[in-house]
Amino acid sequence: MKKIFVNPETNKEWWIETEGLNIKTCLNNGKIKEIVCEDYQYKSKPASAMIAQMRKGFIYQNPQAKFGESICHQFVGRDNNGSWPIAASTEKEDFFITRIVGDFEDETLYHFDRDGNVLETISLGAKRMTYEQVLCSDDSILMNNSYLIERFSLKIQEITPFAGEKDNFKSMLDSKGDFVLWYTGTEIVVFDFLNNCDVWREKVDCRFGLLSPKHTKVAYCIEEQGYVIVNLKSQEKTLIKNNDGHPFFSPDDLYFSIGGKFYDSNNGKEISNPFPFTIKKGLTDYDIFIVKTCGNLIALQRDRGDSAIELWDYKSKEKVAEIDDVFIVRNASFEFTKSNLVVHTDYGAVSIYNCSE
Repeated sequence: MKKIFVNPETNKEWWIETEGLNIKTCLNNGKIKEIVCEDYQYKSKPASAMIAQMRKGFIYQNPQAKFGESICHQFVGRDNNGSWPIAASTEKEDFFITRIVGDFEDETLYHFDRDGNVLETISLGAKRMTYEQVLCSDDSILMNNSYLIERFSLKIQEITPFAGEKDNFKSMLDSKGDFVLWYTGTEIVVFDFLNNCDVWREKVDCRFGLLSPKHTKVAYCIEEQGYVIVNLKSQEKTLIKNNDGHPFFSPDDLYFSIGGKFYDSNNGKEISNPFPFTIKKGLTDYDIFIVKTCGNLIALQRDRGDSAIELWDYKSKEKVAEIDDVFIVRNASFEFTKSNLVVHTDYGAVSIYNCSE
């Protein structure tokens, strides 16, 4: 497959073509270079070649990419906070990432459109470390900055403290649609930003919380007890006595999985696997297992490193694509936008894949 990269500042072109273990590259219609890989280099060699040019400002863009194919690859810079946070919404096409510059000299917020064009870059200031961030429907971003939750207004580009305390090591964020969940270490809250009102809040000591995709339920973990699922409409609670890792809801909110086991989210009863993919039992927080949803689509990464991101259609029960992003060395973050999947890697690259149904 041939990919053409363009440097927007110089208008130079560079292309790379891979066929099996053979790689060809060419800069600005010059001499074609050929590289032959060993079996174990089939990802690392092309990745190294591309990232070398991306560091010089070359960007790959293909707005006509088919489902599961890359729309964009570009380099934004290596980060050292180990989180690679993305602020995105399945209601919007644009998205945001943050990265730390140098030795915490600055933290930069990048605003991208759906094709990977950088609309703006914003300096957030020095000595910051944003672990999580969520895009809200009121044109703001909530950021977990060293466990202090802050609100960044996109309109006036101003940061203000929002909830929690710095360095309390318990704050967390999640969002689905217009609903945002945050936890301060003492209180967990679900807020409707569209209608500017509380949906639910409770004082509780927990270690993890998440919203269901259709935001009808919330789940949170209490040490040595298990997961509590709260129906946000009826306020009824269900306890699942499972304290393992990597919880997620099904796209229709009906089922809940934790540690490789499956439950009816309405009554907490254990059931057989309702998903089209298998999950090993006994998943802990130390395992890499990431699930994201958008409509009927489920993006699943089972492991670090060479593990591809699988795209499953929950309705048809079929795997519809496999995204093998070559810029993932060991870890990555990924989130759905309205039409795409954004991947931010530890190689310092941002990739966008077409996921429009």
